[in-house]
Amino acid sequence: MARAFDYSKWDNIELSDDESDLHPNIDKDSWFRLKHRTRLEREEREDLEIKEIEERNKQDQARIQIIQARLKAAASASADDEDNDAQYEDLDALQIELNELQSQINQRNERTEDIRERRKWNIDNICKVKDEKTIVNEIKSKSLKSEEPLVDEDGNVLTPVTSAIPTAAPPLVASGTPKPVPTSSSSTPTAAAPAPKGAEPAATIKRERMAVISYNDFAIKHEKILETYSEIHDLEATKEYLFKHCDILMHEHAQSYMLLSSLEDEMNGKKDRMKLVSRQCQILTHIQELGTSMRRDPRDVILPFFRRIQEPEYLSGFLSAVDDFIKKIQKRAVEKRKEMDAERAAEEYDESNVPLGPGGLNPLEVLRNLPASLREAFESQNVAELQAVLERMDPVEAKYWMRQCVDSGLWVSKDTSMFDDAPASLPPSSSSTATEDDEDDVVPPSSVDA
Repeated sequence: MARAFDYSKWDNIELSDDESDLHPNIDKDSWFRLKHRTRLEREEREDLEIKEIEERNKQDQARIQIIQARLKAAASASADDEDNDAQYEDLDALQIELNELQSQINQRNERTEDIRERRKWNIDNICKVKDEKTIVNEIKSKSLKSEEPLVDEDGNVLTPVTSAIPTAAPPLVASGTPKPVPTSSSSTPTAAAPAPKGAEPAATIKRERMAVISYNDFAIKHEKILETYSEIHDLEATKEYLFKHCDILMHEHAQSYMLLSSLEDEMNGKKDRMKLVSRQCQILTHIQELGTSMRRDPRDVILPFFRRIQEPEYLSGFLSAVDDFIKKIQKRAVEKRKEMDAERAAEEYDESNVPLGPGGLNPLEVLRNLPASLREAFESQNVAELQAVLERMDPVEAKYWMRQCVDSGLWVSKDTSMFDDAPASLPPSSSSTATEDDEDDVVPPSSVDA
């Protein structure tokens, strides 16, 4: 009896879009992306570990060859040959080292085998391409013109009636109304409109899977392409640019970039650019939604979208969606400004919450009212400079300001009694600093311990 095929190897398959462990409060797409990224990171760590094991095994194998050569030389050496250094080898130590190296290699190989056995099947390793070939058939178009003339029952040659055949879909103009389509008087249809520059049929577009990267990395890497797309006014140019960079512009981070860009433009007062970026963002959104409804890749429905947008009813809905999006951006910009103002107000230091000094004075208020030279000395925390400033000041004024500093906690003195005779307020004629002419007449305050 023929042996049945063993299907057990397919029992351990890991699917990123498996919904069995999905919590109802977690977004499905975000959960799938998280599982995919987790698997990639785990496999990367395992591959790195296997690579390190192979490197260490390679080093140990080289050492094993050296030890085996030395053991072989010692075994073949003659005991009477005094010039041969092999007879002085410690054979027991070499044999123990050889066994330890071999044991370590076996342990590492078991670890490698364990990693590979525990690795689940996924879309990246479940199969491999053995042979790939693409065949493109040559298109041979035939004229619709009849090779033989048509005749009626009486033998008269009939002239074929020509029909108006549109040359292409009516292009969209700025006002949103389709342009009139010219008709042809020939029975031979005009060739179909060529595909946009840089575009290829959907079946032949090279689609490379983009790695799971963060939004910041995506924005930095593709900023130039995203900014160029944001500033395109013409819809035909937009279509061509989408075809050229569909893998980037149809990425999930592209719409986030466009949304944040439009919000930033609104907050910076760039109204016109905000409206343009909003329209470009809505183009990406509608293409994604169209692809979902048609169950197709969004990159495959770029042309159908631009055909449908030429329909007045669909165009009206699209422009309405753009207006709603602009209103949401404007509303969010107002809320964002309020949030930024609230954060800025919270960050500002409230002087009323500053602890008061031993004399009940606010240190920030006292520091702000100090003479400029004295305030600079306190801010620099230079005692020598502070002493020099006090020596140049009037003794009464110096005692007054030092008393203020002690009461506010800016200066801690061992003996505060020396400031008991300080005036409660400065006399009107008092000056904060002495002039150079009076510098020799100013007596340094001997009682001020700076």
